[in-house]
Amino acid sequence: MDDHKRAGFDDLNWGRLNLVSAQDQVVQQHSWRVTYQQGDRVVRVACRALPDYGVPHGIDNDVSSALLDHYMSIGLPEDGEMILAVSELMQLANFHRSGKYREMLAVSLDRLHTSSFEVSGGWRDHPNRRWTTAKFHFIELLEYTHQGESGRFDERSMLRIRLAEPLVASLRSGYTKPLNLDFMQSLSRPRTRIIFRLLDAMRYNPEDPDELIDEYEVGLIEWADQCKLPNTRPDAIRRALEGPHEELLRRGYLQEVGLSGRGRQQRLRYVFSPEFTPVSPALLHRLRLHGVADGVSRQLARQYRTTVLMSRIDLFERLLKSGKLTLRKTAAHALVHLIKHPDQYVEDDPAPGRRAPSLPAQARPTPPEPSATPGLAEQLQGLGDEQRATFAVKRISLLYHRKFTPLELDTLRHRLLEGETDALALLEEAYRRLAVLEAQSFVDELKASLRSG
Repeated sequence: MDDHKRAGFDDLNWGRLNLVSAQDQVVQQHSWRVTYQQGDRVVRVACRALPDYGVPHGIDNDVSSALLDHYMSIGLPEDGEMILAVSELMQLANFHRSGKYREMLAVSLDRLHTSSFEVSGGWRDHPNRRWTTAKFHFIELLEYTHQGESGRFDERSMLRIRLAEPLVASLRSGYTKPLNLDFMQSLSRPRTRIIFRLLDAMRYNPEDPDELIDEYEVGLIEWADQCKLPNTRPDAIRRALEGPHEELLRRGYLQEVGLSGRGRQQRLRYVFSPEFTPVSPALLHRLRLHGVADGVSRQLARQYRTTVLMSRIDLFERLLKSGKLTLRKTAAHALVHLIKHPDQYVEDDPAPGRRAPSLPAQARPTPPEPSATPGLAEQLQGLGDEQRATFAVKRISLLYHRKFTPLELDTLRHRLLEGETDALALLEEAYRRLAVLEAQSFVDELKASLRSG
């Protein structure tokens, strides 16, 4: 399907709790508080927002998903900080490049920075198999550059953002899930995108994320609470959900939506389309390397846990390397046969203490080490001026984490755009100085150059 192009990631805590209200607009709503049962746990979730902004809603879903995915794409820095251009974040969130959308982004970031969340009994500390209470702001630190005293974003603005510590810990622990960002961003309304993201997260067993469900049933009133809809009258809830249901059915994400019961006892039943079975991008990549078609990969993901599939791919690769497995047809055919019939494949003398890779199946690989050959000329080739400038500034901020302020990176990006600094020469020098242990002198010299300008 064309919708399965961009493989993104989401935090499973944030996705399942859905702390962004499924409303396109809010009117004078400055807080909400919901309580619901999940298994033998009682989950209490609350939000307080400033009167000027209202509770997070609408496009805040697009901004939060873009920030989480970007944080993972840069290698999950331990301090939770990232620096990026406003124009880059707008592109990641699928916003139009206009002054109106820059203003909308500014308000959204302020809302995510100032609104406080409290989760009791519903925040998962997955490595320790514990449920915890967490209190935080989605964005703990927000800093940006702008022209003069306007305080508003412009085309040059650079952002410095630090995510909440509970979010950082959750993401770094690998408590994540795939998120089809292309498909989500193609949905017509913010409310539909929020409900899609929530439904997609509810497919995962929170205590064992390798377990996926094909159907999800929930009480209508409880679902309104999870969607953070303010009106909990059954007829109002049904009206609010009608449009999102219709679009998700038409687009093929949902196979069926059922409603049963009467009054406040009504229940919803969602049946997910097999075409949208989530597959870990890391797993999908490994299966593709051996020629396994994406459709077959999704079928395998429905039958087996990700950890099981990863371990059987490991076995397949070891048997091939040792010469104990001979391909009679194709690698894809042999691998699928091994996955389905592992008892027919035995290692005579496996290396002692051999384990599957420790990288969490859902986690992104970290960026290359500074000493690695970066292939910079090839990566910069064909990029437009703005893309080259954005690429270079992002790479400098990653290689020299927290060494440059947003204002310095703003100036650097402007020089790159104006042609005063060459992106390739800058990055080659940045890598060279790291390799010869002259990182600090490079930082000092570049800072001095930026000040002199």
